[in-house]
Amino acid sequence: MTAAYCWPPRHAPGFPPDCADAGDVLAHFAGGEGRAATVVVVTSALRASVEDCGDHEAGLDRVRRSLAGIGRAAGAAWHPAYYGKDLVLVRAVEHGPQAPAPVPLAAGDGGVRHGWAWEHVPLTGGAGARRTALLRACYAVAMAARLRRDRPDPARHRAADALSEVPELLAPPAAAALLAGVLVRPLDGHPARPGAGDGEDPRLPGVPSADGLAAWVPPRGGGLYAVTDVHDIEWGTVSRGAAGARLTEGNARALLPLATAWQRDRLPLDEVLRRGYPLRARREALLAGHLRAISDGIAGCGRLFATLGDGLSGTVRDAERLRDAVAGANRWSAGQLHSGAGAAPLVGGSATDVPAGAGVGAGGLVPGAAGLDAARRRAHFSLHVTKTLKGTEHPQRLLHVYGQPLPAGPAAAAVDFLAALAAAGPGAPGSHHVAHAARRREEWRRHLPAEQFARLAGVLGGAGAGK
Repeated sequence: MTAAYCWPPRHAPGFPPDCADAGDVLAHFAGGEGRAATVVVVTSALRASVEDCGDHEAGLDRVRRSLAGIGRAAGAAWHPAYYGKDLVLVRAVEHGPQAPAPVPLAAGDGGVRHGWAWEHVPLTGGAGARRTALLRACYAVAMAARLRRDRPDPARHRAADALSEVPELLAPPAAAALLAGVLVRPLDGHPARPGAGDGEDPRLPGVPSADGLAAWVPPRGGGLYAVTDVHDIEWGTVSRGAAGARLTEGNARALLPLATAWQRDRLPLDEVLRRGYPLRARREALLAGHLRAISDGIAGCGRLFATLGDGLSGTVRDAERLRDAVAGANRWSAGQLHSGAGAAPLVGGSATDVPAGAGVGAGGLVPGAAGLDAARRRAHFSLHVTKTLKGTEHPQRLLHVYGQPLPAGPAAAAVDFLAALAAAGPGAPGSHHVAHAARRREEWRRHLPAEQFARLAGVLGGAGAGK
């Protein structure tokens, strides 16, 4: 294992080549550069970009290229650094708070919606105290940037000013969701904990970096392209059985009592941040362990890379091994985080054989694989299938392989899920699942019994036509 932080900074996984890892840049400032720093965070509307592109990884790539353009245009005084869907700009200052010039958002992709905020951070004490100050500041500034991205109300750019308006602007559930979305580096770079090694994601020790996926060559003879995702990471999953037991907690749900106190008791912002930061950091560390458990679970049977924030992508040779890895990770984080996985057959080299038992060709599907990109898109569809079955006991909630039609029970449960969301309306939480199903209704046709697809067609109506 390498040290928890590096200088020169490591590459931010998944970003264009000249983009530095945010944790390493912040640690450089924690190490002694300057008595204070100005921190700017630019965040992105990732879900909107994904929906616009109709493809998760394409939307994420667009967001990251847009952030890279903004970082390059920021000017020589700034150290740009990147993480997830966020850009962090840091510069050393010697005096009191000085508002930065407006961030050049126009330098990014005009089709990506961004928001930004800033804060002045005094840096005193040893490296540990300075690191904590910077990371907590990023927590606050990232929240303010998200608030300003989504609402016109907070006109002020400074994080403390924007966040002071939260008790009037947001109900506790919305404030909890804001507290749960954060720029926090898990493990906090603690010297007693091992850092990520070479080829691993800097924030996820033991999990291969997204940068390795492009160079990864699947073994010849086929296999599966696979993607995983944590289900209901914000609000957790409730059983769809009669008892309705809670299966997982969810990041925002864990912060709901704090958000309620923020609004009801007008808890001071400093106290909100003092309590919220460690809670969110613990959830990030839990996520790191959960993803590592999935990655470790398929060791020797393929490789999964940290590509999607709370999910992995890569190749595996055996579907049951992937199902077991996801089930094992869910047991490891029982009551806290559960993932599902989608997979689709692919081929190594120029072979056209389909893995035995993959199910391609069933339900009218065309046999054979159509390349890595096609397998990736199909795997994402199958991942979406698992999301429609979360909270059930159907085995497809853990893994669905593209081309395997859903039996009667899972098919009815999937359509029930989409029908309930459609009835709740386009602004309801989870409504993006309906938009996704509308765009890919032909694939649903191939995976559902005729009677259930007829129900789904009625639910979707004209939604998504032409997309």
